[in-house]
Amino acid sequence: AILGLMTPRPALPPGANWQTDPILHQRPEFADFVQMVEQAGRSAAKFLRLKDTDLFVTGCWGNVNPPGGRNSPHTHPNNFLSGVYYVALPSGASSLVLHDPRPQAFVMTPPVAEFSPHNGNTSTLEVKEGRMVLFPGWLTHSVPINESDQDRVSIACNLMFRNYVENASPALWKGTVRVGR
Repeated sequence: AILGLMTPRPALPPGANWQTDPILHQRPEFADFVQMVEQAGRSAAKFLRLKDTDLFVTGCWGNVNPPGGRNSPHTHPNNFLSGVYYVALPSGASSLVLHDPRPQAFVMTPPVAEFSPHNGNTSTLEVKEGRMVLFPGWLTHSVPINESDQDRVSIACNLMFRNYVENASPALWKGTVRVGR
């Protein structure tokens, strides 16, 4: 269905990528996919032991990274979770990079004998076709250059609490009487 949306295919300059409008979740042919994404979001919320697990897709779009294409570091504001489902991953184009969210983490980066999740400022996930990765919408992430000779195709989405104002935004504390001070 994604490849059908890109016909006729736009001409892309080297290093560029192509995205659909973020409305795939509103199209009937993606209803089963949206249901799967929302179930994954509910499962993530339960895993995190959240009271409110009623998450819904706020945006969903297809990504095509042709050879040489990439996605620069970015976040997905105003959403609790973001996700990527991998449709086509040619060899040399199968990773997602998650960046350290601490702004000062790069101030001190001593040389390491070997990078690991415990000593680096990024974490590179090797992803597979047919899999979905969910992560916090605030987490900076990127997609390295597609070094293959084929398109890398994915579907990205965002999830937010259905009743955020009522369930998630009230203060987490109650007023108290303070004497003195």
